Amino acid sequence: MSNSDRDHSVGWSENRGQGDPGRSEELESSEATGQVSLSEDVTAKDDLSCSLPLYGRLDAWYQSFSRWMSYLGAAALGVITAVCFIDVVGAKFFGRPIPSQFELVANLNLVAVFLAAFYVQMDRGSVSIELLQDRFPRPAKLMVRLFGSLLGVAVCFFAAYRGWYYLVDFVRTHKSASGVWHFPIWPFQAVLVLGFFCLGLAFLFTIGRDVRDYRGRRGRFGSRPFHRGSDSEAQTQA
Repeated sequence: MSNSDRDHSVGWSENRGQGDPGRSEELESSEATGQVSLSEDVTAKDDLSCSLPLYGRLDAWYQSFSRWMSYLGAAALGVITAVCFIDVVGAKFFGRPIPSQFELVANLNLVAVFLAAFYVQMDRGSVSIELLQDRFPRPAKLMVRLFGSLLGVAVCFFAAYRGWYYLVDFVRTHKSASGVWHFPIWPFQAVLVLGFFCLGLAFLFTIGRDVRDYRGRRGRFGSRPFHRGSDSEAQTQA
């Protein structure tokens, strides 16, 4: 740095300080706060990317994937509603129902159900009755949940395995609907196979979550809360 540049920088800092002491303190504090917040944000992002293991990244990715697939299932449900509405209106008022409406709705139900089922499993949105399980100790809770998830994995993968043979047969024989509109059946069978396979993967992720919660004593594997009566009795005895 040359002497003129050094003098210019020193003069700028002196003029900054001579103008308004309170203003200069505010500027310095705001700069310090901005630098600290920026460094904290960068550190938090770095810690999150570094601390998240491979399983955590896969779990987050599969959670996002299952959510987007459930949107497709919701779109199929909207198509089913529209088809049923148009079919009823056309049949009642114009005497022209939609051809093969029954077969179309029946096959669209596969899309609506099986593209959303594994998101429900990932989100733990299914109905479960755990009145008896809540009374079990932590190891027994884990064994019960692991047994149920492993059973779900076996059933889903077996259904996907057998459904694959039906899919190959439908593609080879060009199987179509039996109604007036002979649309192909194999795309809906493909959704069925994909849905069972993804649901089996969701059960595997559920097993990983249960083991992780058990080791971290989180969720249903955490310590049982103390009742107020027991706390008051303990304080009285003390």
